[in-house]
Amino acid sequence: MSVYEASLSGTFRTILVLVILWMVLRFILRMQTRRNGPPAGPTGTDHRRPGEVRIEPTGPSTKDRGRREPGGSTIVDADFEEIT
Repeated sequence: MSVYEASLSGTFRTILVLVILWMVLRFILRMQTRRNGPPAGPTGTDHRRPGEVRIEPTGPSTKDRGRREPGGSTIVDADFEEIT
């Protein structure tokens, strides 16, 4: 048996073991998902139409301390999506 044959069979054996482990792990995770039910969606019911914007007031938090504009209002960072 040459060196190439040994490494080729070792490579195939390693790939086979990894595929079997992947399939077993996938099977276990699917069984847990079925047992626990589907993942919970967002809490509360939000009956907004698509594109409707809602601004919710927030209370002071620890991350906002020290982040004040010279005028006295709190700076709030917001994500936005550009609609073209």
